[in-house]
Amino acid sequence: MRRALFGAALACVALAGPVAAQDAAQGTAPDDGSVKRLEPLNPIVGDGPPAVVNATYHCERGAEVHAAYLNDTDPQRVVVFLQGRQVVMSHIRSADGAKYAEDGEGEAGYVWWTRGAQAMLDWIAEDGEVQPLLRACRQE
Repeated sequence: MRRALFGAALACVALAGPVAAQDAAQGTAPDDGSVKRLEPLNPIVGDGPPAVVNATYHCERGAEVHAAYLNDTDPQRVVVFLQGRQVVMSHIRSADGAKYAEDGEGEAGYVWWTRGAQAMLDWIAEDGEVQPLLRACRQE
């Protein structure tokens, strides 16, 4: 299921890119020789917020985190891109702000907390020990 969610998340946060070869294979390439570009996906669901919200955070020590919030899933999810890895986390209950956990319960693995434009990333070990990974993250 995680692999399917990774694929869906990648499709949702794909940046516009050339698709001329793909279009040519499908017989839909532009006749004028120009390169057709895909539009970024950020569909609107009804009158509510966009189904996918992309954000970039700058954290301490120069770290940069890209996040894609998938608002049309139940529970809501976030895909956080960290040092070439994608980590999918599910929204879990929190007293303040939004909290996302890799295991869906916040008992082990990555935990991403946001409050307004601020965010932080923790690692929770199997024994429950919390290890702060990134602090002072601020959304661009």
